[in-house]
Amino acid sequence: MLAIWTHFAFGQSNYGFELADIDQGRLSNPEQSRNRLSAIPINALSAEEREYYQYLNAYFLTFDGDLDAVIAEYSALLEVSQSPDIRIRTFSSLINLLGAKKQWQEGFYRVEELLALLQNHPDSTYRPAAYIALALLYKQINQPETALHFAERALSIDNIDLFHKCLAMEVKLVSVLNLDIEQLSLSDFTDADAVCNAANLDYELINIALWKIKWLKQQARYQEALNVLQLTLYQAEQFRQDSQLIEIYNQFATLHVALKQYEEAQQYAEMALSLDNIDSFVGAKITMFDVLRQLAEVKQDFEQAYYYLNEKLSLEKTMFETKLANEMAIQKAWFEVDAKQNQIELLDKQNDLLKTESQLTTEQLENSLLALSLVSLLLATLLFWSYRSRKVQAKLRYYAHTDGLTRIYNRGFFTDSAENLLSQAQKNNSPVSLILLDLDHFKNINDSFGHQVGDWALTQVASTISRCVGQHGIVGRLGGEEFGIALTVTDSGVGMRIAEECRKAIDNIDTSQSGYNFKLTVSAGVGCSSHAGYKLDNLYAAADLALYQSKHYGRNRVYEYSANMSS
Repeated sequence: MLAIWTHFAFGQSNYGFELADIDQGRLSNPEQSRNRLSAIPINALSAEEREYYQYLNAYFLTFDGDLDAVIAEYSALLEVSQSPDIRIRTFSSLINLLGAKKQWQEGFYRVEELLALLQNHPDSTYRPAAYIALALLYKQINQPETALHFAERALSIDNIDLFHKCLAMEVKLVSVLNLDIEQLSLSDFTDADAVCNAANLDYELINIALWKIKWLKQQARYQEALNVLQLTLYQAEQFRQDSQLIEIYNQFATLHVALKQYEEAQQYAEMALSLDNIDSFVGAKITMFDVLRQLAEVKQDFEQAYYYLNEKLSLEKTMFETKLANEMAIQKAWFEVDAKQNQIELLDKQNDLLKTESQLTTEQLENSLLALSLVSLLLATLLFWSYRSRKVQAKLRYYAHTDGLTRIYNRGFFTDSAENLLSQAQKNNSPVSLILLDLDHFKNINDSFGHQVGDWALTQVASTISRCVGQHGIVGRLGGEEFGIALTVTDSGVGMRIAEECRKAIDNIDTSQSGYNFKLTVSAGVGCSSHAGYKLDNLYAAADLALYQSKHYGRNRVYEYSANMSS
């Protein structure tokens, strides 16, 4: 596959084929492949070959351990690269490194760029690697639904190679295990094991076995889990990865406790704690102290049990604080990425507004000059201009409360109308729902297909929302790709129903009418006066918090505000 791609990219160049051959061998023999790459004269390469060389050189720099330097190399390559395939591979590698360094904000920016690139080049050979990079990132930030989505996207590609298929199947197993254990069967682990074995990926084979053991333990099938674990230990001792050995000792200890085989449990707990880098694996260390506590209680050595309990609680506190800090950093990064995108879109809209104001000023000046030149005309002419003036005023009044693109209420008029609605509803003691809808990944549509297609998408979404709401409420565009609905309801369930109807209708929009095929979805948040009161700012904050939940948990869904969101 690499040879075919190189042939089209570089013609009959010997260096093109040499680079492809190095690429092919970089996983099986990285040191030899790196030496071959360093022997190639850079000045003799074409522009396309130089990009390929830079990508491979950055990849081999990873083995030196200086991830910051590798990130800088990949970022520099993205500044000059023109090849879609090289860019997709570079984005994929860079996202993995940024995740490893916990540079979340930069990583999320690169995710948006990679998604736009994939949308623009849907036939790239390197889609599996890209989807797996995205799946691994979302697995790392504990979003199993999104990780599962990208793993399944990778597995749906017919020509996916064994290496990437193994990685995708492992992510899928982990994600499903975290979401719904009942969806898994032994055949899922057997299939993944067969693929990873064919790909000669020892590390992933051991990981799959460990997930299988956890799955068996959750079903209280302890003896089966122990049988699998004994086979896995032999393989792990050959491969010798401390992180996996620690986890294996961990599993042995907990299984022996479950089987009331206390001496064996003590042996494996002490083996795990004796490893040099056990302090780097806080979760495993917590489990071992808990095992030792249980064993001390069995021996009625309560002083020792108390010691292990204190050690465990101290580590749990440290682990919780670290996890909380990491989650806060992830949330902050998401907010900053969204804020920057909104700022860019706001600047675009301000430029459009300045153009519109300039056009209106020109029209007013032309009308004034025309009026001066016609001052001597007869009364009939004056009446004509009076009539035209009334039409202009009516048109201006229309534009004062209507969004120019979507022909629904603009933010100002929507806000005024919603406040009037809330005031009247409060007098009648009638509940009011406010629904906020935000178009998912709208920036990708603009970047991939142009602003004209983006405007078409906004118009379609606005008309779809208006049809769903009908005469029951007020619909407005609040800015960019955000829309609002305010309506009097009998209970909060009505707001949720209408929001869900809007979401489904938008999900079914046929985008081929725009000349391109892409997916339109929205995330929605619903706030009700029964929870947030009749003050518009409070109601908006409630709906906005619910909208954030919809974005955070995978987009294309509806959440309703509840008190526990604030906490």
